[in-house]
Amino acid sequence: MREKKAVKRAERLGISERKIDRIVDLLKKEGAAKVKVIPARDIVIDERVRFKCQVPLCDSYGRNLMCPPNLPTVAEFRKVAARYEKATLAQVISPLIPSDDPFAPARKLHDIINIGEREAFLLGFTFAAGLIGGCCRLCKTCVAAKSGGSCRYPFKARPSMEAMGIDVLSTAGRAGMPIEFPAVNSVTWTGLILL
Repeated sequence: MREKKAVKRAERLGISERKIDRIVDLLKKEGAAKVKVIPARDIVIDERVRFKCQVPLCDSYGRNLMCPPNLPTVAEFRKVAARYEKATLAQVISPLIPSDDPFAPARKLHDIINIGEREAFLLGFTFAAGLIGGCCRLCKTCVAAKSGGSCRYPFKARPSMEAMGIDVLSTAGRAGMPIEFPAVNSVTWTGLILL
């Protein structure tokens, strides 16, 4: 009986690995420069990251629905993250040159994470959750800054890894995807999909 259970579990894991490979391939096809699947336990969560939203005060703090204090606490996120087995890190890398739209790469990452999260959900990862890099930039000015109204894009907007307390530099470094910081030649935007 144990042998049959072990075989079935191995079969399930094989199917999951093939599904994860499909997600990785899609993220690359959509424009991610680097993609890596990591154990969720390798995500570095540190309260100091969220503290940096307030000291010095970020211009999005309290003015963006996907930024603190409008999000779960770091302690709440830590509990949730512990329920996941894997995560997919994706990076968009762009040259550090003056631009009329310096946040275009951030929005590209945002789109890639949304696409990957949707694919993961369709493949059976019903609790797949995407996190972007930096604050949400879907709107020029978030409704939170003016009226305190509801999000214009509730199915697209995602909080950043940093807003949830994730140490992006340490997490990416552990995954073998180091980030040059401070940026000198290029900017690396990193997002994550919890699976």
